[in-house]
Amino acid sequence: MSELRDWAGLPDGLLHSVITLLGSFPDLLTFAATCRFWRAAFSSFPSKSTFYTLFPPLLLQPNVPFCSPRPFPNVARNTFVPKRPCYVTDLTSQDTLLCSQIPLLSIDYGNNCPPNALDKFAFRGASFGHMIFSWNRSCLVFDVFTGIDVSPPLLPVDEYTEIYYGAALTAPLSSPNSHLIVSTASSNFFWHVGSNSWLKRSPRSGTLDKFVAFKGQVYGMGSDRRLFMVHLTPQIRLQKIPVSWGGRNSMTKWHFSTPWLVVCGDMLLMVGCQNCFPGTGDVLEAYRLDTSIEPAKWVKVEKLENWAIFISMDERVQPLSCVNPERWGGRSNCVYCYDSGHLVVFELGKPLQGDAIKPDVFIFICCGSMVQPIWMVPSMFSLC
Repeated sequence: MSELRDWAGLPDGLLHSVITLLGSFPDLLTFAATCRFWRAAFSSFPSKSTFYTLFPPLLLQPNVPFCSPRPFPNVARNTFVPKRPCYVTDLTSQDTLLCSQIPLLSIDYGNNCPPNALDKFAFRGASFGHMIFSWNRSCLVFDVFTGIDVSPPLLPVDEYTEIYYGAALTAPLSSPNSHLIVSTASSNFFWHVGSNSWLKRSPRSGTLDKFVAFKGQVYGMGSDRRLFMVHLTPQIRLQKIPVSWGGRNSMTKWHFSTPWLVVCGDMLLMVGCQNCFPGTGDVLEAYRLDTSIEPAKWVKVEKLENWAIFISMDERVQPLSCVNPERWGGRSNCVYCYDSGHLVVFELGKPLQGDAIKPDVFIFICCGSMVQPIWMVPSMFSLC
């Protein structure tokens, strides 16, 4: 050690041991942003793909009048996209508000917003650390934690077609097989990141509006709750998965008003409640996809064991999960939501008590054009 001239010269083995002691995504990002040697050590860390479930996701809160004096590390500020500040809250240190930036949309501030290149763009979804915006035939994919933006080619649709039904990535942009999927009223369009064209695919029953990556495969679900496997290679193909809905303690096809697909370790879950807006007195339930039998079956899960789930206000944002939440002061077998400045925690299978957080709480599940508070994991950790 005496031969080392500075911290940058620390060997990778020692730096890897430091990484294992870090306790949050901001700590990891700060470590990686320290210098190119430390970033290289972080990139070569053998178990980096496990980080995205070890810590709670970060909560992005837009529409703030100013930003914390502590900036978020490694956020680029020289791209052409006009930006505005947003808070990033880390549940491992709730008294700390970091500062990040997201694209500035005129709809967020109405007539008080100065004209800019995104005047007509609207928020359409978020996944793998990226926010997705669109207007007419144009899309924009924006990495919240680096400030890097990507503009796909124009969609092959007419000027009257709108992406009302959301958009999602199948993997981080840096992944070789990453695709952007956008959903219109009648079709799904797929763009292989870096290519020059879109492909159009649609199941006969209608468009798919929810997507999740699970064990190296992408699954999609439509409003009718039908489940599809999305094959991206060697060519894009949608394969319907027959799923049984019968059996003891199982759900009916229309049991959930607003379902979410989320991965907890080796489980692909459907989570939801019977009301459109979960609130005081409502019960959130979870069902696991059992593919060991044919047809596959949704089986009710009584407990999430050592997992917690995070659901955003906007149903187009992919839910996230965290293992062993007690290590940062959280609770297992719970679903975390954020509404009107309050963190709301539903214990799976039990009604939410109004006086536990605030009277008559209920979560408004938004699908409008504006950006709402959402849970996200930085793209460099959003591995599937």
